[in-house]
Amino acid sequence: MTLTLSRLLLATTTTLGISVAAQAQDTSARAAWHAQIGHGYQQLASQTEQFAQQADMYCSAPGSDDLNEVKAAWSSAFAAWQSVRFVDFGPIEQNTRAWKFQFWPDPKNLTANKARYWLNPERGEITEQVLARDSVAIQGFPATEYLLFDAQVADSEQALPDARSCQLLTAIAHNLQTNASGLSSDWQQLQARYLQVSDYDNGTLTAAMHALEIMADWRLAAPLGARGNGKPNPYLADAWRSGQSLDMIQASLQGLADYFVPGLNALMAENDALPLAEQFSAQLNRTLTRFDTLPADITPLLESEEGIASLNALLADVRATGQLLTGPIAAELNVVRGFNSSDGD
Repeated sequence: MTLTLSRLLLATTTTLGISVAAQAQDTSARAAWHAQIGHGYQQLASQTEQFAQQADMYCSAPGSDDLNEVKAAWSSAFAAWQSVRFVDFGPIEQNTRAWKFQFWPDPKNLTANKARYWLNPERGEITEQVLARDSVAIQGFPATEYLLFDAQVADSEQALPDARSCQLLTAIAHNLQTNASGLSSDWQQLQARYLQVSDYDNGTLTAAMHALEIMADWRLAAPLGARGNGKPNPYLADAWRSGQSLDMIQASLQGLADYFVPGLNALMAENDALPLAEQFSAQLNRTLTRFDTLPADITPLLESEEGIASLNALLADVRATGQLLTGPIAAELNVVRGFNSSDGD
């Protein structure tokens, strides 16, 4: 794999100095979750800032090797997003924030259409503020992926460092930075409520369940052809333009290991069910080790029976990981599916 991802963290993290003496018994799990997710959001803010800075430097004085550095910064920032993508509650729900980071799936190729619209010089000035008022299809990582990696763009007169393309790239990059910084700040503001409201246990657990379901059904099964017409289609994967679809699935799984598992361990320990948490961690670890022998992208694997077999094995492991959460762990904790933490006060 092209990403350098840390190995699975299995130990329960500390609460980072948060005082929880007056909270309910299970608050230590939520304190771990809040701290770890907060760290993930800080990483996202930091990586999007570096991406924006790299884009600015390249477009102000483009060099022969500088574009590769922009692409690398994009990959690191997108991986940081993938790591916290499972969090589908809280401030990420406000103002379609998740879609502003990643508009996907995109079966009608709206991202490319929007990018081509803005690359037309007749459309006027491109600024972060103007794009922030436009469609989410032009605001996030897929739009910058189109500018950086799309083969047709690279072979056209609008290939970077074309001035108009640079304006669009830097505007989107700074919009990502602004959104990531705001998300990180708002998550910290949620701390008191998150620690006090016990339903956030359900909310965090079901977020991980949903993420694993989406990973299995849409990020793997759909391009494999296990859904729909049964024919493999790499264009249904996310990050297909950059050739990093499997790298980004790995980043999502590693995000669960880094930001979800510590709180799960604490919660299961508090419920005298730590062996189930250890079982989940072991299964997640087995799933992560599959990436050691896989390429960065799903496309080459769809071209051979051996490759398809390896993807089906990965899919089976992702499903098995999710089934541990939706089955025995959910039963042990009496998890109610469908919780929305934005409902009520």
